[in-house]
Amino acid sequence: MKLSSLEIAQAVQAISHSVRNQIVPSGYSIDSRTLRPGECFIAIRGKNFDGHQFIPEALGKGASLVIAQSDVLGEVNAAWPVIVVEDTLSALQRLAGHVRRKWGRKVVGITGSTGKTTTKEITSSFLAARFRVFKSLGNFNNDYGLPLSILKLQEEEEVAVLELGMSAAGEISRLSKIAQPDIGVVTNVNPVHLEFFQSIHRIAQAKRELVENLPSNGVAVLNNDDPHVRRFGHFFPGQVLTYGVRTAAGYRVSEIRFHGLNGSEFRLDHKGSGYLFSLPLIGLHNVYNCLPAIVVAHCLGLGFEVVDQRIKQLEPSPGRGEILHFAGGFTIVNDSYNSNPAALETMIQFLKRVPGYKRKILVGGEMLELGARSPEFHRSCGDLAAKAKLDFILGVSGQACHLVEAARARGYDADHALFFENAMGAGVWLSPKVRAGDLILIKGSRGVKTEFVIEALKQDHPLMEN
Repeated sequence: MKLSSLEIAQAVQAISHSVRNQIVPSGYSIDSRTLRPGECFIAIRGKNFDGHQFIPEALGKGASLVIAQSDVLGEVNAAWPVIVVEDTLSALQRLAGHVRRKWGRKVVGITGSTGKTTTKEITSSFLAARFRVFKSLGNFNNDYGLPLSILKLQEEEEVAVLELGMSAAGEISRLSKIAQPDIGVVTNVNPVHLEFFQSIHRIAQAKRELVENLPSNGVAVLNNDDPHVRRFGHFFPGQVLTYGVRTAAGYRVSEIRFHGLNGSEFRLDHKGSGYLFSLPLIGLHNVYNCLPAIVVAHCLGLGFEVVDQRIKQLEPSPGRGEILHFAGGFTIVNDSYNSNPAALETMIQFLKRVPGYKRKILVGGEMLELGARSPEFHRSCGDLAAKAKLDFILGVSGQACHLVEAARARGYDADHALFFENAMGAGVWLSPKVRAGDLILIKGSRGVKTEFVIEALKQDHPLMEN
C-alpha cells in the first residue's frame, strides 16, 4: 500500500512533521540494519534498545522518512524528513490499522497455544487456489511483528491470513483491533506462557479475546475437542463453525490412518457426506492443524475437491516436523522450532508408534516460559518418554534435567538417560553413537537451539541425496 507522508502523518496522529515535499516510502522498517533505501524508519523504543540512536544510520542508508517520538525533538535535525509522534509503537500500530482499513478485504486471524503458524501456512496454501493471498511473515505475531506484516499488504491481494500471538492478557485484543479479522480461528489452549499467567483458565481468557473482537457478521472457527475453546462460541453472536476428532463438530474427522513418516489419511464428515484426504505432514497434531484450514477454505467458497488437491502438495516448514534422512541409514524428525508440554507429549506418542526402526531416541530441549510448574511438566514428559520405552532419552539445558530424572526414576540408567547443558554437547555425544535404523526426534523451545544437535550430526554424517 503506497501512502504519502501526509497520509502517514494523519494516520499516526502526528504532533508535527518536517517533511517539505510529499514522500511515498517504498516500505517500513524498525531495524536500521535491514533497512532498504526508500523505506520509512520507525524509531521504536524498547526495554533494551532505543531506535532513535540509529536515525542517522537509517538516513545514511537511504531512509526516505523517519517517525520519532516527541521527547527527542531536541536531537532531531531540522533538515531530516521526520514525523513526530507521542509514541512510536502506537504510531506503528495506528499506521497498520489504517492500512488494513484502507485495503478493506477479508482477514483471517489465527491464534492458539500451539499450531498457529502451521495452521496459517496451510490455510494460506489452500486459499491460494482461488485468491491472491497475503500471509503474515514467519511468526511475526506480536505488537511489532503483526503491524509490520500488515504494512506489507499489496492492493491487489484479496485475502490476508494473519497470526496473532500473545504473552500477556489484552495483547490479542489489541492485535485484533489492528488486524480487524473477519474470520477468527482458535486452535487450542494449552499450558504455555504460564510464566506470565496464573492459570490455564487465564490463558483461555486471553485467547478468547480474538473471538470477542470479531464483527457480528464474522465467523469463529473453533476446535470443539478443546474444552476451553469449545466454550468460546458462547461469547460470540455470529456464525460459529466447529471442527474436531474426538467430539461432535460441524467438520468431524471420523477415521484416521497413520502412515508413519509418510503422513496420514483421514475421513472428514460434513453435513452427512464424507470426504477422504491424504495429508503428507506427520502426526495427529498436523491433522488438527489442517482441519481449521479446511473449514476456512470451505467457508470462503472452496470445494473439498480443490482442498484435496492442495493438501497433497503440503510440505513441512523447517524445524516443524521436517524429515531428514542421513546416508548412514538413520532418520531425524526435526521439530526443533519450538516446544511446550502438549506438543512434546504428542511427538513422543508419535515417535512410539512409528514402525520400522530399530532404535528410537528423544532429544528434548528445555521448555521455556512454564513458570513455577516447569519441573512438573518436564517430569511428566520424561515419564511419558520412559513409558514409551524409547532407547535413549536426552535432556538439553535448564529444566530438562527433570525430564531425565523422571526417566531414571522409571529405571533408565545413566548411559540411556542423559542431561546436557547445551545442544552442541548433546550433538557431540550422540554423533558417534548413531547407527542405521535409528529414528531421532529433536525438539525444544526456541531459546535452547536444539537444531545445533542436527548441525553437530551433519559434521560427521552426510544427508542422503534426494
